[in-house]
Amino acid sequence: MIRYSQVKDMLEQVRDVHGQLVLYYDRLSKEAEQRRVKMLLDHMSKHEQDLQDGLRAYEETATQGVMDTYVDCKYCDEILVTCKQTPIAPETSVEGVIRVAMDVDNCLLRFFRESAEHAETERVRDVFKNLVDMEESELRKLAMNALLAMDY
Repeated sequence: MIRYSQVKDMLEQVRDVHGQLVLYYDRLSKEAEQRRVKMLLDHMSKHEQDLQDGLRAYEETATQGVMDTYVDCKYCDEILVTCKQTPIAPETSVEGVIRVAMDVDNCLLRFFRESAEHAETERVRDVFKNLVDMEESELRKLAMNALLAMDY
């Protein structure tokens, strides 16, 4: 377990989680038998792609000083491993897919909050607080889309 990580490495890990979810949701969508589940998985794949693209764009515009800063993140590796291990079966209901997606989003929120809490500079803390805000916004969108998918 790595205790200290640079911001750029931490963001790359999170970007990789989103990228893995894109591939995972795409694969599950192809296997899904229920139309509503397939539609929701397609939407979630796009959602994860947007998050991955947003992180990449931030990484390209952030200052080198922020990106090279080390953060003491005692539990970050454990949190990311948990995020990556959340399973969804192709036959899962709309409610099941949403529950798992929300678990992953909550896991990432814990990662960002832990990182913000242990950041030594205000600029780095702001990076992770902004990511908390972004993830919470995405969680609200997911909940709204879930309601729409259940009504469909």
